[in-house]
Amino acid sequence: MTASLIEKSPDRIAWQCSEAFGRERVLLASGEHFRIADETQRVVAFPRSIAELSEMMRFAASEKLIVIPAGAGTWLEMGNQPVRAHLVISTAQMNRVLEYEPADLTATLEAGCTLTGFNARAAEHRQQIPLDPFGDQRSTIGAIVATASHGPLRCSSGTPRDQVVGMRVVHADGRITKAGGKVVKNVAGYDLCKLYTGSYGTLGIISELNLKMRARPESERTMFFFNQDAMKLCALAAQIMDSDVQPGAMELFSPQFDRLRLEYGEGRFTLALRFLNAPETIDAQVAEALRHGDGFRYSILSGADAMTFWRDYHEDESAMTWDIIFRVSVLPSDIAMMIAEIGATIPQASLRVHAANGIIRVHAKAHTLDDFKKRERPIRFAELRQHAQARGGQMIIQRLPAELKYKLDAWGDSGQTAPLMLALKKQFDPHSQLNPGRFVAGI
Repeated sequence: MTASLIEKSPDRIAWQCSEAFGRERVLLASGEHFRIADETQRVVAFPRSIAELSEMMRFAASEKLIVIPAGAGTWLEMGNQPVRAHLVISTAQMNRVLEYEPADLTATLEAGCTLTGFNARAAEHRQQIPLDPFGDQRSTIGAIVATASHGPLRCSSGTPRDQVVGMRVVHADGRITKAGGKVVKNVAGYDLCKLYTGSYGTLGIISELNLKMRARPESERTMFFFNQDAMKLCALAAQIMDSDVQPGAMELFSPQFDRLRLEYGEGRFTLALRFLNAPETIDAQVAEALRHGDGFRYSILSGADAMTFWRDYHEDESAMTWDIIFRVSVLPSDIAMMIAEIGATIPQASLRVHAANGIIRVHAKAHTLDDFKKRERPIRFAELRQHAQARGGQMIIQRLPAELKYKLDAWGDSGQTAPLMLALKKQFDPHSQLNPGRFVAGI
C-alpha cells in the first residue's frame, strides 16, 4: 500500500497473518481486487466463523494493525479514504444460513451470505428479504447492512434498518456482542442494531444478522409516465403518494438514462412505477395511477420485460462507466428545484430520483466537467452541497476522479452531530483501529 496509508510492509503483514491463521485464510491482493485507494497491494484475511473473526481482531489489536472491514469488496471506494490501512478483513467466507424458519418469517445469516443467493433459496417458500440495493449479485448481507444500502424498493419496504431485528458484532479488541433479538418483540430499550447499521464498519464488524422475511409478490408490472418537464412529473408523483396507489417502487429519471429505449421516452423525463402484488390488485392500482396521470403519455411493461428493465437499472447504477456518482437528498417538494440546480451545474448528468423521499442520484462522466477550469470544479460541487443543506438536505459523494476526491469530503459538514459521532467512536473503537477517517466527522 502507499506510504500515505501504511507504514508496514504488506509482505510482512501477509506473512504474519499466514503464520497465525494459515495460508488459506490470507491473500496478498493486487489490481482492483479489494482495492481501497491507489495502493499497489493489500493484505486480505478471510475468517470462516465468528470465532476466527474474533481471533483475527485480537491479533490485529496486539500488532496495532488498522483494519478495513469488507464483504465481497465491491464498494470499498465509498466514503473518504481511510487515514491508514494495514489489513482488509472480509466476511465473504462466513456465508452460512444459520437458521431459517419460513413459518416465523425470520432468518439468521452470517454476514457473508449474498442477498441474491439467500433470496433464491427463500423463493422456494415464496419469501424474500425485501431489499434491492444497488450493486451486483456479489453483495453480501453484512455489507448491505453496514452501508445501509438500498434501492428503489425503499419506497415500500424501507431500508436495511427496517429489516434487521438482531445482530452479533465483533469489536476492535475481538469482543463479541449481541444487539437486538431474533424477532421484533424481543427488541427492547435502545436498539443498537440501528447504530451499527450504516456505520460503515467504524464501530465493529457485523458478523451475524437476524432478519425479517416477507412474502414474495405473486406478480409484477411496471408503468412509465413521460414528460419533458420534470416539475410536472414531480407533481404527479406527489399526487400518487397522497392517493391509494401503493407502488413498490417509484423512480424518476432524466433523458440521459438512455439504456431504456422506451416508446415516448426519448428526450423526456420518466416516472416509473413498479407494482408488486396479486394480478387483480395490480390491475386496480394501474387503473388508479392512470386516472391520476390522465393527459400524460405512458407505457406499461409486464413479466420478463419489467424484470429486465429493473435489472438494467440496478446494474447501471454503479457501473464503472460512470466517473462521477453522488447523491443529494432534499424534501420531496424540492426535487424539481434541485434537479434544475444540478442540471445547471452538470448539464449532461444522468439523474435518478427516489421520487417518494427526495433522494437524487447523479451520474456523470469526467468529460462533463471539461467546460470548467480545474480550480472551479470542487467549488461547483461545494455549491451544490450548500444548496442541498440550505433546504435541510445533504450531499454524499460516492465516486469522483482522483483530482476531486481528495479535495472534497464525501459526507460534508456533520454540524452539531460531530461531537456525538466522535464520542461513539471513542467508546466503541478507542484506538481507531476500524476504518479510521472513512465515515462522517472523520471517525
